[in-house]
Amino acid sequence: MNFKLIILFLLIFQLSNGQFTNIEVVAKIKTERIDDIVSVSAEAANSTEVYKSLKYTFSVFRTDSDNNVTKNNQEGRFTLEANEQKNIATTSVGIDESDKIVILLLVYEEETIVGKDRIAFNEVIVKKEEEEYAEDDGIELKGIVIEETKTKPGKDFYEFFYNLYTLNRINGSKIVGVYEKLSFGRSTIIQVKIEDKVILEFLGKPDIEYLEQMSKNAIRRVYKYFKDLKKQKRDIFQY
Repeated sequence: MNFKLIILFLLIFQLSNGQFTNIEVVAKIKTERIDDIVSVSAEAANSTEVYKSLKYTFSVFRTDSDNNVTKNNQEGRFTLEANEQKNIATTSVGIDESDKIVILLLVYEEETIVGKDRIAFNEVIVKKEEEEYAEDDGIELKGIVIEETKTKPGKDFYEFFYNLYTLNRINGSKIVGVYEKLSFGRSTIIQVKIEDKVILEFLGKPDIEYLEQMSKNAIRRVYKYFKDLKKQKRDIFQY
């Protein structure tokens, strides 16, 4: 079979069996602007006939003119009855014309993202031919790194990793997550994941040099993942 046909078949298979969001649980960000202040609310709706136990992450990313990024994060658990819609979080954001602001809402069922929404202010519009990484459901989530750590080593690793991610301008099209889960005794396992794919997993240790080295290993693997993804899409588009 022709190599390009194999790639095309794999893409079709992936799309038919892959993860889709905003189907059973719909995430929605609503805004109301008064002068330079925007009131933002996060909502979730259950479109099924069954009860849902969920959690959310509601984040505001601000990038200033010097490319420094700050993040304000809310997270929590909530439930939805069948066909119920609920406001799950609110915040207010000051808009500065020189700052790029991205607001991201993610809704999880267990560890899977089932709903998401994103809005942005002062974002540069990218030309069509440069949009290498469009999301399948039309919501582009470029350059987003989320954190769910539990200990100081986990937070230290996240800081090392995020600084390298920003410094190297990876700006990946899929959500990158740094997670930490309990292991045997008092130890923890730190994971770097791109959506549901584990890119790197290792034992958390209170050793700064070790954590810094692991962040470098993780960045190399994340960079390769997005590079391979870009090449795969180019091969498919050429076909």
